Amino acid sequence: MRADSLRELIHAEPFRPFELVLANGSRVLVTHPEWILHPKGARTAIVWYPDERVRIIDVGLVLELDLAAPSPAGSIAPNPNGGE
Repeated sequence: MRADSLRELIHAEPFRPFELVLANGSRVLVTHPEWILHPKGARTAIVWYPDERVRIIDVGLVLELDLAAPSPAGSIAPNPNGGE
């Protein structure tokens, strides 16, 4: 997976939730763009959760980006505020 692909998903308009699929088989759900930080050129990404947990991820270990299905036009996306 290219780091640019991750940045494109983070900044997509409209944003669609996605999961990072890691080399160890675990999945990291990103429900809102404000819950993930991946500066350009960085080897790591940081994902925050509403309960204040934090995951620091080596982007080189991300095998796949699993994008959620788009919401139908006019509908309200689930957890539009990242679960708050």
